[in-house]
Amino acid sequence: MKRTRIPRSTQLRLRLPDSIYIHNRLVEVTVPNRNNEPERHYRLTDKFKQSLIAETPTGPTPALPPASVSPLQAVPALAVYLRALNERVLVFTDYRERLVELAGLLIEMAARQPDGVVAAIMLCPYSQYSAHHAINCALLAARVGQSYALVPADAEQLVCAALTMNIASASLQDSMASQQGEPSTAQRQTLQAHPLLGSALLREAGVEDALWHTLVLMHHEKKNGRGYPFGLAGEAVEPLAHLLHALDLVTAKMMPRTYRARIKPQQALGELYAGKVEQIDSELITHLVKIIGIYPPGSFVELADGSRAIVVNTTANAATPRVAPQSRPAERIDTAQEGFRIVTALNIHVEERYLPLFYRLWSPT
Repeated sequence: MKRTRIPRSTQLRLRLPDSIYIHNRLVEVTVPNRNNEPERHYRLTDKFKQSLIAETPTGPTPALPPASVSPLQAVPALAVYLRALNERVLVFTDYRERLVELAGLLIEMAARQPDGVVAAIMLCPYSQYSAHHAINCALLAARVGQSYALVPADAEQLVCAALTMNIASASLQDSMASQQGEPSTAQRQTLQAHPLLGSALLREAGVEDALWHTLVLMHHEKKNGRGYPFGLAGEAVEPLAHLLHALDLVTAKMMPRTYRARIKPQQALGELYAGKVEQIDSELITHLVKIIGIYPPGSFVELADGSRAIVVNTTANAATPRVAPQSRPAERIDTAQEGFRIVTALNIHVEERYLPLFYRLWSPT
């Protein structure tokens, strides 16, 4: 998958929506890009910026965990770090550097433990939905970037965008994670505006990377033209933004909410493939199945002999991973064997206190 240069006709359509909500918070500026062509950027109004700065929490920022620990051990700490970092986006003078450092750590972790990062998505509980969702998306983005052999700069920008795409709606998404009803009018306004506000927040923090901004701005655009905030369609949607949108949907479905259990990955991917949720490129969904597997690492299954096991590693066949029996966790079983084929996937929730028992299954190499 390769990125594309946004056509000038598309650039001309990237106008701020005409709403009081937007214009009280954002201004549009036109600046020359590297080719000396006019390009639209979005900035916060002074009044709105100062109100956000006044609400910025104080206190120390937690440290990043080392790359040498198990992904299951690292992910909860990474979510805490990201939440603290994004809450202080307007006051950190080195925000971009910190974010890029975090992205690099995730990319390294995905390279060392490709199965382990998927297991972390499946197993790690969360307390703040938005930050944990962003880490999960970024880990999956790192895996996909490696699988597609993206050039390092584009892979880094994709992971950075995954970490920051919801920076302007984090608190709302945290509250909505336990909300069963439809969003209110005020909530819808924030959701519709968050790609624009997110890009503006990043500009204020000194982020000027063009692809990063494009992905944040377009991660809710749809090929059928029914996305937001610009209503782009077809080839006007950057392919990597379409990829990020798919990762956002898959990750959200795989994370449990207070009012529902997690959706089984094969069901989530199957719904996307069939277009039941919305139209996502089928080739992309097929590629995600190869990466995640029909039975992803970290998921629980029942075998033909009646025993239960946890999936440890994917194989060339997405339907026959290697598993560790619950009664013999040090053993690895190839489920391609008829006597140990997978009968069904199990939806088992692992409490946080038991998570350390699984660290050794995906220890760094």
